Amino acid sequence: MHRATLVINASAGRSKDLRTLVHAMVQTLEQAGIQANAILTTSAGEAHSIAADAAAMGCDAVFACGGDGTVHEVLQGLVGTKAALGVVPLGTANAFARNLGLSLDPVKALQQQLSFESRAISVGEARYAAEGSEVTRHFIVMAGAGPDGALVYRLLAGKRSKLGRSVYYAHSLRLFLTRSFPAFRVDYRRSDSGEWVERRGVGIICSRVANLGGIFSRLATGSSANESDLLLSIVKPPATIGLPAWFAFSHVRLSTQNPWLEQARVSEFRCTPLEPNHRIHAELDGEWIGHLPISVRLLPQAISLLMPKNNAAKVRNKRFAN
Repeated sequence: MHRATLVINASAGRSKDLRTLVHAMVQTLEQAGIQANAILTTSAGEAHSIAADAAAMGCDAVFACGGDGTVHEVLQGLVGTKAALGVVPLGTANAFARNLGLSLDPVKALQQQLSFESRAISVGEARYAAEGSEVTRHFIVMAGAGPDGALVYRLLAGKRSKLGRSVYYAHSLRLFLTRSFPAFRVDYRRSDSGEWVERRGVGIICSRVANLGGIFSRLATGSSANESDLLLSIVKPPATIGLPAWFAFSHVRLSTQNPWLEQARVSEFRCTPLEPNHRIHAELDGEWIGHLPISVRLLPQAISLLMPKNNAAKVRNKRFAN
């Protein structure tokens, strides 16, 4: 690594003295012989263009300094480029950083990645309609629809950095267990046979990490950024039974015995409302994107990621749950 850019979310929740922290991170890279540049975002979505510009100027690595939302924005600018994605956790949940086994101390996390290597990984690609036109975005942590999308839209929009993890989980659990959610159609293509299957669900999660953290830690186990397919979890209707069962069976590690849950390895899937008036929320990497319909597929070898050399992106389950 010779040149690197730090894309810093100035509103990230865990940074008290941002100026001192930025100086320490730049100094860490420069002491390792790396030409470093730090840029603070000033508006939502700006990290995308900053990352794209850094890659176009020949940076070897671009570090997303913030939470999972910042990682998501930087990802959009790096897909298809030669620059590697690095992560410095400054957010609340930091799911992706935790799955990489990174320290939650920003400087220590940066130091760890100096010994990581760049590896090409696949990412999810989602297509959906927004303001009358088709939008394509990528995700690296997860895609969700139904209660998961509703949570992001109704409870966290504009407040994410002010909510601690315990408050976040309390809001999540209350929403999932007390709200009713309409069923929608889910069509997926099996990754092994290529067969298309039609189902009904009240919620879906497509995870690219093995551990979503906290009360969600066991909802979508068995996936990682290295997988060559997508792990799709479908919660079956009715929501009043399916959602509580999802949490309960997952908590006691009996997801495979849950009759209201279907998990499948897929290469692509589509989610469509059953009724025109059903406004079902969707999210990518914890960012609200709008309403169904949505189509998702895996984009092979789409981005380079700084990963541990000997245990690529293995989950630190015990440490992550704390």
